[in-house]
Amino acid sequence: MGLPVRTVPAGARAAVRHRHLSGGQRFLFVLALLTFALASFYNSVVLLTRVTPALFPGKTFSLPIVDSVIDTLPDSVRPAVPGAESSFNKRINWLIIGVDKRPGDRDEDAYNTDTLMVATVDPLSKVSSILSFPRDMWIDIHPPQGGSYKGRINASYAAGFLNNGGSFEAGAEQLKTDLKKDFGIEINYWLWLDFKGVEKLIDTLGGIDVDIPHELSVPQWYYSDDDVHARYVSFPPGPQHLDGYNAVAFGRYRNDSDLYRVKRQQLVLQTAVKKIFSRGLLQNLTEVKSLWDAFSATIHTDMSYTKMISILPLMQETNGRMNLFSLGDPVNGAPTVEGYTTPDGASVLTWNAENVQNWLSQAFTKAQYAQSIVEVQNGYGDDGGLRAAALGRYLKYSKGLPTVDVGPDVAAQPTTSIVLFDNGKRDLAKDVAKWLGVPESVVTLQKKETGTEPDVLVIIGRDFKIPGS
Repeated sequence: MGLPVRTVPAGARAAVRHRHLSGGQRFLFVLALLTFALASFYNSVVLLTRVTPALFPGKTFSLPIVDSVIDTLPDSVRPAVPGAESSFNKRINWLIIGVDKRPGDRDEDAYNTDTLMVATVDPLSKVSSILSFPRDMWIDIHPPQGGSYKGRINASYAAGFLNNGGSFEAGAEQLKTDLKKDFGIEINYWLWLDFKGVEKLIDTLGGIDVDIPHELSVPQWYYSDDDVHARYVSFPPGPQHLDGYNAVAFGRYRNDSDLYRVKRQQLVLQTAVKKIFSRGLLQNLTEVKSLWDAFSATIHTDMSYTKMISILPLMQETNGRMNLFSLGDPVNGAPTVEGYTTPDGASVLTWNAENVQNWLSQAFTKAQYAQSIVEVQNGYGDDGGLRAAALGRYLKYSKGLPTVDVGPDVAAQPTTSIVLFDNGKRDLAKDVAKWLGVPESVVTLQKKETGTEPDVLVIIGRDFKIPGS
């Protein structure tokens, strides 16, 4: 039995066919579509603004047409670009572990570290740095079972390897823990390599051309990279072309001082990185993949190829420029490390915590403080010179400002003042005011007259008190 059929009169059908929206209804319909389109556009821009730096550190979403539209929006609704404190813009730290592996040993055996560096890059300032650790630094080693004991920093990796599962990851995790607890350094990724891996890398680049300073020159030395086939090598001062074998030999020499060896290793690394950039190897993804595949058997890391590709644009922006620092270097003539013989007769290096903090501040400078110059002047009066010097040390060592100078005494003044000569450093001036416990209103902007003025000038007055006192 069929379903009943409803018959619509012809006149009604015609009415349905010819029914139109009124002018007001059409306007509301178009307005709704336009609102939906704008909302979708806005949400897409917000999403891309937030996601871009997460996928590609140091990058922000930008299209000329889109930017011109966004600039017309009020601050309250304008998509916010992740700032300096965003997790997306935190500096990226790599732990470079160079092991003292001998011929015939397996990669997965435990070794002391022959080289220990932290490579760091700031996504905002595009500044990269290398911080080296002398291998005999006497530190606290913190096993996962709890507690701590004293040991050389070059034994940290082996301790983790032997006691925590016997793997590259276990050794690297122990080093990461000790660097965080002893020096406050957060490691994002680690890279393990041995001498043969470095030799292969240098040879792949066609060797490197180094200009050896006199203090790093090496006299005739009987060297072997396999403990069997030794030969005499020497590295006089001046320009030298080094293949992989000789680059490693130069970097391993420490008969004069392990602190000089650190400098030699940094020189080799810096020169190799410059050659990588000069040849444009990081601009060609085919070359990058080829290098990755070629060294995957000799280099171990917890960074995936995908993650490396996402960081590649940031590395390209540094253009191979890097600052070199070592915890073996003195500060203003005062040694950072000094020789010490332990009760059981081991020769190690103890370290000056304040000097170490100086080098940490230099290597890991906050983006908003990068390349800033702060000057402190005494406007306190009698005994103010000592107070100004104390403030300078506080700003440099406790707050991590890269360059702090103590200037000449000036006429005494009742209150502390802060002069800002570079408006781009206003956040720094505000931070200084906060640290000193003075209102932001004391910060005044002045124009540079000679070009030699600092970014921020602090003149301490009679109301000055040393922070924390």
